[in-house]
Amino acid sequence: WSYWWPYWSSEVRWRFCAVGDDTGGDSTGFPEIARKAFKVNQVITETKADVISSMSEWSTCSSPGGCGGDWPEANYFALHQLATEGAITDGKCADAYTGTCTDMGYKTDDAIGWREESGKVIVWFGDARSHCSTVDANEAIDALLAKNIVVAAINTKSSSYGIDTASSCSGSSSSVGQATIITDATKGTLTNNVSGSDKTVDAILDAVSKGIAQAGSGAGVTFSTSSLKEGTQLFQTLFDSKDWSGDLVAYNLNDDGSIDSTPAWSAATELATTAAEDRTIITWAENQGVAFQWDSLTTTQKADLQTSPTGKTETEALGQARLQYLRGNRTNESPSGLGFRTRSNPLGDIWHSSAVYVGKPNRDWPDSGAGFPEDADKYSTFVTAKTERTPIVYAGANDGLLHGFNAADGKEVLAYAPGNLYNDSISAGYHRLTDPTFNHENLYVDGTPTVSDAFVRTTSGGLEGWHSILIGTQGGGGRGLFALDVTSPDSATFRETNAANLAIWEFTNSHDAHLGYTYSRPTIALLNNGRWAAITGNGLDDTAIDSTGGQAQLFIIYLDGGIDGTWTEGSDYLRINTGSGSTSSRNGLFDPAVIDLDNNGTADRVYAGDLNGNLWAFDLSGSSDNAWAIAHSANPLFAGQPSQPITVAPMVIHHPTVTNGSDPNLMILFGTGRFISDADKTITDTQSFYAVWDNGTGNLDRSSLVSQSFVLNDDIAGRVTDADLEIAYSATSDRQYGWYIDLPASGERVVSKAVVVGDIVYFNTIIPDESVCSSGGTGWEMSVKTINGGSPDKAVFDFDGDGIVNKIKGGGDQYTIIGADGEEYSVGYAGRKLDPDKGMPAGPSIIGNQRFTAGSATETGEEIAVNAISESEATVTGRLSWDQLFPD
Repeated sequence: WSYWWPYWSSEVRWRFCAVGDDTGGDSTGFPEIARKAFKVNQVITETKADVISSMSEWSTCSSPGGCGGDWPEANYFALHQLATEGAITDGKCADAYTGTCTDMGYKTDDAIGWREESGKVIVWFGDARSHCSTVDANEAIDALLAKNIVVAAINTKSSSYGIDTASSCSGSSSSVGQATIITDATKGTLTNNVSGSDKTVDAILDAVSKGIAQAGSGAGVTFSTSSLKEGTQLFQTLFDSKDWSGDLVAYNLNDDGSIDSTPAWSAATELATTAAEDRTIITWAENQGVAFQWDSLTTTQKADLQTSPTGKTETEALGQARLQYLRGNRTNESPSGLGFRTRSNPLGDIWHSSAVYVGKPNRDWPDSGAGFPEDADKYSTFVTAKTERTPIVYAGANDGLLHGFNAADGKEVLAYAPGNLYNDSISAGYHRLTDPTFNHENLYVDGTPTVSDAFVRTTSGGLEGWHSILIGTQGGGGRGLFALDVTSPDSATFRETNAANLAIWEFTNSHDAHLGYTYSRPTIALLNNGRWAAITGNGLDDTAIDSTGGQAQLFIIYLDGGIDGTWTEGSDYLRINTGSGSTSSRNGLFDPAVIDLDNNGTADRVYAGDLNGNLWAFDLSGSSDNAWAIAHSANPLFAGQPSQPITVAPMVIHHPTVTNGSDPNLMILFGTGRFISDADKTITDTQSFYAVWDNGTGNLDRSSLVSQSFVLNDDIAGRVTDADLEIAYSATSDRQYGWYIDLPASGERVVSKAVVVGDIVYFNTIIPDESVCSSGGTGWEMSVKTINGGSPDKAVFDFDGDGIVNKIKGGGDQYTIIGADGEEYSVGYAGRKLDPDKGMPAGPSIIGNQRFTAGSATETGEEIAVNAISESEATVTGRLSWDQLFPD
């Protein structure tokens, strides 16, 4: 027998169908079996619990001979009928049976009732291959793809047996297993050797999760300019979680901020037509950059590529084939050649990496003072020399590579495979990407890179000079950072034979076990000891077992450290540990905000949050690194709690009203929450958005702040907070140090950086769908005053979507309140819920008077939420954090 569970969503519902031969097992009966495709004998269930309970009643066929022996089956016909709602077949017999098939067109007229707007999954469950008469694999696939149906095959036998047996009715792919052909074509899953109800349920739930998976953006959009003008482009990174492919697309922006409906280019499209041998891909081996070619790899790296899905060490020829696959060669993708994982295109998903545009040098570095070079080496000379260099857009992807694409046409100019990601274990390494059963269990270059100009040596024995340095991160893909010299992105420099000069160093957990997964995005800065460094948190899950293991720590990695192939703490890099965390309860520090307090171009102070909810301030103002330490007598500025982790960079501004406060007199704005793994979607602890004043007093907590409240909180009508909330910033006793907003929705959290425009802070929240089968969710776009978290006094964004910001009392962008005196007054809205069709919002991106929000379900530029903000508030001011919001 074979079983099918057709699913549809958003709530997971299912029906049970069966196909088999009831002619008594006569193998000559298969032409007739086409007429007995399926019957529905399980009613639609109403709840998730009912679904699981119903599925648990069915177990796999594991008795001798399976379920029903070798009875002929009409699996392909059933797939066709389920997909087409019982429509007639194409009137042709399958190849092998043209002489015996008399019924050349048949239909059941039985309709499943697929909902067009929903994800659709058929779970094919059985122990025997399909015999066929009227339908072969090609006809079944055409029908399934027309409905965008994902097929998940659950095979009670081993690979290449059972429902994955090859047969002549598999069309042109008769040498490949039937289930493999169908699941590859529909981007589904194939699970072999399933036995027992628990494994069956797990396989079905995994299949449903994949079937209703979304394509969209997991990171905010970026721009080619800092102001809206002719030629401005928007860059969006994309992922498709059905097959974990990705893209980076460019859209032209119109004068009014609207997005062209057609992309200017697609990196995936360009890469699909680029020959593997024509790509420039480099990697790290023996402490230097090398070409990503077989002869350049170490024995250990080759061992990774020679590892089979079962952990067996295979031949060099297979290792070389895997390397060519990673370079983009597709000749061995299933069902062809060696049967490697099938890809939509060679570009993997770009999930948590934003695009980073690098055009002409655009830092605000001075030409003298504070350690900056002068005369012939001054920064302005470098800017002039590189003004016309080719703009490149960089992004990390889960195909194992950091990519650089020409911003003019999307053609790849450089790719880098980090050396620390090679691994010959069965569950890690680059070989996993070729495994047909790979389902995104591994991440690779899953973080946003940082690019800045610095005056450093980039090679051992080289001379100091201005270089554009890229620091790459890996997010959940690895415990490592890498540095590339991307100063001159021309064909003479960006070539594999120049790899030793392009790759500067790698710094990984093998050099210091206190470095965890690199979720923290570094900042490049000149320090007060005259050295340039990448400043970053130590991320999650370090492996150190000493007395400071598991603690949240700030890493200061000198850009010229490690270029000799060694890393020595104290001279090549520094660590400042907070003391928060332990080996039994590991903490981690996330994205830093680096601050120049005296406006001389050097980094003086760093703010960063940790997994335990603490906000730390680090004092780097001294001229000797021996003096650098945690501010506030080694206490956190704000002592939070583990239920409110801080996983994004704070936004730092001058205090909005107190001008004569004690140093440093800064306001730090940040949200709390985590969304790092699937398990995080079920977290329902209340999260908050905070504004904490640093006037030299540390160890603050929630009792030091004032709680903001909602006047209105409605999914349709919007959110309004108390615009008049008073905070005693100037009190001599019982002084108050800021405010917080507790986010009201269950599971709501902040996992992207806020943006300050004028006296308004813009931030987005997400509310993941808690369902194990869901990859979606919703969220809010928020806009409140920096002084107290209240609704703006006047509208600052287009709440009603008419394209303008209406500040008139009673207008669609203002909310009317009746005061205690009975008088009416209006305030702007504090938030609106993002259209659910767009999914969970990424971070806000603002250019000109437009706010752009990509979502986890936004696949095209037209689907990005574009919202007008007030013209008078459209200048990004008051911010002190190091990196510019947008390139110039």
